Amino acid sequence: MTAALVFAALFVVISLASTWVSTRFGAAGLYGLAAVVGATDIDPFVLSVASKGSTAFSNATGAAAILIAASSNNALKAIYAAGFASFRAAAAPAGALVILALAGCGIAWWMA
Repeated sequence: MTAALVFAALFVVISLASTWVSTRFGAAGLYGLAAVVGATDIDPFVLSVASKGSTAFSNATGAAAILIAASSNNALKAIYAAGFASFRAAAAPAGALVILALAGCGIAWWMA
């Protein structure tokens, strides 16, 4: 039950933040928030962006924001892998995660 309450609270906070940021700063603000949210659980952000709330932005903007959040999350996981494992054990997974992060950012840039 605690996990569900934490998820619900995160969803509400991130939903309010994404609505405020996209209203105040537009797509660039949403992309910045996506990069920051990627360092945490991205599921509430993805659900918030997918539902769009009361904010009007294009599907491409929403998809790019989700890609940025996922890319940021992959980069963080690469750092975790490199930090918690030996170089030999972490090289391939961390490298793959960095490639995924770069590819996601590249596609997001192309879409935006």
